[in-house]
Amino acid sequence: MKKVNFAILSIIISGLLFGCNKNPTANQYKTQYKVNYVTIDGLWKCTSETNLKLKDLTIEPVIYISGEIANKLSVEGCFTWDGQFRDYWYLEKIVYNDKTNEIKIQDKEGNMYIGVFDKKKQRINGMVYSQDEDKLVPEDKLDFIRASDLNLERLFIPRKPHEDGSIQYSYQIPDHKNDELQTSSIFNYCNDTSALYNLMNEIIRQEFGRLESFLIMKDQKLILEEYFFNYSSSDMHNIFSCTKSIVSLAAGVAFKKLENLNTERSIFDIFPEFDSLKNNANQDITLKHILTMTAGFDEGNEYKNLKPNEVVANILKSPLISKPGEKFSYNSECPYLLGGFIYEMSGKNIEEFTKENIFNPLGIKNYNWKSLNNNPDCASNLYMQSRDMIKIGSLTLNNGKWKEQQIVPAEWISESIQPQIAESDFFDYGYQWWCRSKSNKPWWKEPSENSKEHDMFLALGYGGQYIFIVKDLNLIISMTSSDYNEGNGMAFKKIPLVIEKIVPLFE
Repeated sequence: MKKVNFAILSIIISGLLFGCNKNPTANQYKTQYKVNYVTIDGLWKCTSETNLKLKDLTIEPVIYISGEIANKLSVEGCFTWDGQFRDYWYLEKIVYNDKTNEIKIQDKEGNMYIGVFDKKKQRINGMVYSQDEDKLVPEDKLDFIRASDLNLERLFIPRKPHEDGSIQYSYQIPDHKNDELQTSSIFNYCNDTSALYNLMNEIIRQEFGRLESFLIMKDQKLILEEYFFNYSSSDMHNIFSCTKSIVSLAAGVAFKKLENLNTERSIFDIFPEFDSLKNNANQDITLKHILTMTAGFDEGNEYKNLKPNEVVANILKSPLISKPGEKFSYNSECPYLLGGFIYEMSGKNIEEFTKENIFNPLGIKNYNWKSLNNNPDCASNLYMQSRDMIKIGSLTLNNGKWKEQQIVPAEWISESIQPQIAESDFFDYGYQWWCRSKSNKPWWKEPSENSKEHDMFLALGYGGQYIFIVKDLNLIISMTSSDYNEGNGMAFKKIPLVIEKIVPLFE
């Protein structure tokens, strides 16, 4: 999972990130967004001169002001990154003086944004102030302009409300498309209608975080397909570290071509061209160590301007932080090594090899795999459609088989989804797949005595991207989210959501 350090970000924007604990609701938003250039209402984004520039990213505050000036205005906020939602900016109160055009946005602790609306230039010029004892102290300049290029629904509205402001969930059978997925009604498998509807309304209220897609496949039938925040089946989402699990599947296809493959063999035995890089520290690294994140590598090697085989050499030259096999250490080096090994064996980079051997057989056509100088990211940054994520889950659930075609060796799948190493009390780890069973502890509230946790394995990515597989129920669940603020724990709320809310529907 690639991570953004929101702890550092929260310090930088301490005058902005106000202390409200509630997520915004959709009831107050207009179903149609129309800009009134006479009044202050509308969608606003910060100017490029006053956005928040960090080392590797730029965070842009956005506010949405709604209501009539003569009546009570309301305000919501968020932060975007490259125009995409990244986190909520919790705002509580707004006051606007239509005579002086002064705007004040405040939190419950007294921190405040004060600006002036310039009607002619369509701009709000202002400053963030933090509360220091009994006075306001200026922190950062922050100016806003109209955000005509941003999508209001994509940022703030999980589902369009009805004219009366209410949101009521209504189930629809997933559409049958020309993508080899069969569909059916969820009520062929779930008899508790009220439980399903209650769950969906909880999801819309964002009680489990900001879900943007939610799909369920049962007995090889797609039975639920829901999108939020104006996402649709055609949208591609960065699945972040779910990419690693797909790289592992591709490695299984590639390594089956090696005779007498044994994951306990030294990587230098398998790939003698790197023998000159062997030393006392790394000579005992095995393929299994690479697959299970126990090779001893640290995060932080350079991948830019390097070919896949050069990446392998660069990683093998790096010092180890622990002995091979000694402990689990989550990093990007291991999947990059797998990608490099695939290149050595096939002459194709990870995207080319995966497209030919996995994506094409599964009918996965629309995706975007980010790369650095034609070296695709083996650890993250694969953008996929949600229905294709379900296909990856189906391939894995069915022991590497798709439509009677054996794509990934069954024995590789079997080893991949078995707990190979304990990541923590909460998870075990297989071959780039996470494992959770009844023996793992819950980090949330203790489950009820009547709860029955099933063994499951999953791909998971930063921000709440998931492919859950519950094998004994023949059940697959995929989700995409934008819960990038690690401090609020919303990304990992999907685990108890599946265990305590979704799985019981099918028991």
